[in-house]
Formats: sequence, C-alpha cells, structure tokens
Amino acid sequence: MSRLVSRRTALAAAIAGAAAVGLPRTPAAASDHRAAAEESGSASSAYRYSVYLDSWAQPWAGDAAELDLARSPSYIGTIVLSFMQPDARYTRGSHSFDGTGLQFSCEGGVLRDAVSLLRQRNPGVEVLVGIGGATYQNWPGLNVSAIADFVSDFGLDGVEVCWEPTDPGCTRSGDRMECATDAESISIVKALSEGLPAGSTLSVAVAHVGAYGEGAWADSQPLSSYTGVSLALLRSDAASSITRLNIHAYDAGTTYNPKEALAAYQNYFKGPILLGVEIAPEAWPQPGAPNAHVLSLPEVEDLAKEVKDRGAGGMSLWSLYKRPSPGTPGAREVSQTICDVLDLGDSTQPWPW
Repeated sequence: MSRLVSRRTALAAAIAGAAAVGLPRTPAAASDHRAAAEESGSASSAYRYSVYLDSWAQPWAGDAAELDLARSPSYIGTIVLSFMQPDARYTRGSHSFDGTGLQFSCEGGVLRDAVSLLRQRNPGVEVLVGIGGATYQNWPGLNVSAIADFVSDFGLDGVEVCWEPTDPGCTRSGDRMECATDAESISIVKALSEGLPAGSTLSVAVAHVGAYGEGAWADSQPLSSYTGVSLALLRSDAASSITRLNIHAYDAGTTYNPKEALAAYQNYFKGPILLGVEIAPEAWPQPGAPNAHVLSLPEVEDLAKEVKDRGAGGMSLWSLYKRPSPGTPGAREVSQTICDVLDLGDSTQPWPW
C-alpha cells in the first residue's frame, strides 16, 4: 500500500464531525444480495477474489450491456470502483460523477444499470466504491452523507477504505508500535460504519507491513515508516465493524514476504483477509532497481495456495486495466490462475478487460 497520503491525528475531531452529517440511511437495494449470494453458484467457494476497476481507464459505453463492468466473469466476487474522494460532493438522485473523484467516461445512469445487469448475471457479486487511494487526500473533509447517498443511488454493497497516509509517523514505544495517524484511521472507520446504509460492506485496505513491528514480527522486513500502521485500528473497538481486510502486499521490494504479512494480520484480525497482488511494474522500488519485485504466475499460484493453507479470505488484484511489463502476466492470466487455485469456478469465461 504505497503512494500514500499524509494526515494529522488532530483531524480526528473533524472526521467525527463529518460522521454526524452521515446519519444512517435506508439500506441500499444491494444489501439484500448477500442472501442471494449464499445460494448462487458463484458464491459457493470458501474464498473471494476482489479486483480494483480503474474508473479512468474503463472505455466509454452508451449502453449498460456494453460496459466492461456488466460483463465481469462470475468468479470475480468483488469489484471495487476506484476511487472516490473522501470529501466527495454528491447530490442524492443525480447519478452524477461530478465532485466525486470517480473518472468514468460513461453517464452515471449507464454505470448504475450496468451494476444492476451484472447482478442479474451474477447474484453473488459484490460491488463497492473505493474511498481515497493515492491521489485523494482530504480525509478531514470526509463526507459520509455524500458517500452513503452514492452507495444507495448506484445500488452498491458498500465501500473499501483506501486510507494511504504519506507520513504515518510510526515508532516503537516499549514493545508496542505507535503512529501519529492512529486516531485518524480509527475515526475514519467509525464514521463510515455509523453513516453508511445498514448492512453495508466496510472493507479496509491495509498496508503491506502494517501488522509488523511487534512480537514475532518485531523485525520483519522491510523495516518501513509504515511498520505497524494498522495495529491501532485492529486493536480498537472500530475493528468490530470491519467486514474484511485487503492487504496491499506489494510495492515493498524483494525482501518482503507476503506470506509473513498474511500471518501477521491474521494474528490481529480474525475476520476474512484478502492477500493482494499487483500487475508489474510495481510503484516501488522503481523497475530495474536491484530489489524491484516482479509478479509471476508461479508466485500467484504459490500465494493462492498459501491463502488456502492458512484459511484466509481470498485474494485481490491491482488492477483490471493496468498494462503489464513486457513478458509478465496481465490481469486475465493472474485472475485465471487465482480462480483455478481457489476453486472459484470456470476460469475460461469470456474476459472483457
């Protein structure tokens, strides 16, 4: 989880104030789809595969049936529409992307109808909107009301929090990690859990080394300014409202071991955890650097087997439209491998991306 955005703990009060604006909403229609998912063939696996859909890269379509989103294969269990601003402006009923940060070229009504069409084809699918990411920094302006209205209007299942502080200020105090951004991460999750439509999914993307720094993982590599950045949140009462974690297990170099990171997170969080991979090239270290990591299909297969062996929640991918480095696997090959290892269904289904 690199390309991160800086914040201050003093902003927690502002975030808490934003939560007051985001009063509980009438449940989105999508919230009832979990029951259907339990009975659908696509939801029969014990594991979930989640993918980020880059809104800026999805080709224009004037008809919902022609939008890539609507033609997603059924083994993709979660699609995260990326990214919405934390301080988004949105008028309920408008179906407009203006002021949201999402960069779809299609009309809002087309996307809404594509989500509905996708559900008809795959009742077990979950569609979330990713909040934050690398670019959108204004967490103190968190507008829970606008986010909740957007989720309801587009028939989404909830959100994934992609909180990415550039300077978390993590240090070890005795045998525990403490970070300057601890209060902020907790406040964000609390505000969204209180303000989203009832029954919403609240997924949280977490940093590659966010569960390191203590106990058996006190010296886990690589040592980083993000070491331990997730621990305060996972120890807080806000953790009980988290549906699942999504480890951004990349952008950390060749000394990083995603299997070790998964074990560390499982020590602190007992709910479902997804292990993420990124299509090459990764953002850090720069391509060509001696410690630059490059994803391969054998590694994807090995990590998927580790997910099964450890009883984790599944895997995730950044991202659907990312073009791979020459000679490295793209989103289709990586997705098909994950599908096969995690027994998610027919990996030969048509692939729109």
